[in-house]
Amino acid sequence: MVIGSGLLARAFSPTWAQRDDVCVYAAGVSNSTCCDSQEFARERQRLSKALEQAKTVDAFVYFGTCSAMDPASNNTPYVQHKLAMEQLVLSHPCPLVLRLPQVAGRTPNPHTLLNFLYARITRSEAFTVWRQAKRNIIDVADVVAIAAHLVNNQKHRNTIINIANPVSSPIIDIVAAMERAVGKQAIYRSVDRGAEYPIDVSVILPLVSEAGVKFGKNYLNRVTGKYYGKTQ
Repeated sequence: MVIGSGLLARAFSPTWAQRDDVCVYAAGVSNSTCCDSQEFARERQRLSKALEQAKTVDAFVYFGTCSAMDPASNNTPYVQHKLAMEQLVLSHPCPLVLRLPQVAGRTPNPHTLLNFLYARITRSEAFTVWRQAKRNIIDVADVVAIAAHLVNNQKHRNTIINIANPVSSPIIDIVAAMERAVGKQAIYRSVDRGAEYPIDVSVILPLVSEAGVKFGKNYLNRVTGKYYGKTQ
């Protein structure tokens, strides 16, 4: 079963919606800047209900955030909420928490990094870039492919695993990739701020090839072209 209606839920539904032995929980607060305690409380209530209803499944999958490892973000209300929800999920008999970075895919959510850049560039609106910042971009299709291998292997339970690109990209490079995808120059000013943080992907690296996922030097351009290019 799949719970949710957003980008992740739609991506997982074709394979997982009809399975009654796995619950993929892909719902909840999607705006990382959210500070609304009522929104967080609603997710806790809905998640608690789902955990109770799916207490006999072989795997209860929840999506956390790799921002939990970012010193600049891990104390925000959103990340603290996600960490609390992870602990709630880990109380399930067969939990699997998958932490994700910036997921690329077709979604109307204006709060994703790529949608933000696409909107600003196509509308010729100025924005600020943190020159020292890096972000990790992964195709939602690759998330599904890798997650399938983790879910189908019984040893991956009662744990937290990062599903991410082995290489994070400077924000400047992500902006440049979006410029190439849409064929338009961005209007921005860069400031000497930001940083990068490590994301441990050692667990998934042995599965990448088997899952049919190909990262590499041109991955960022392929992903932005796929979802934001003129011929998308």
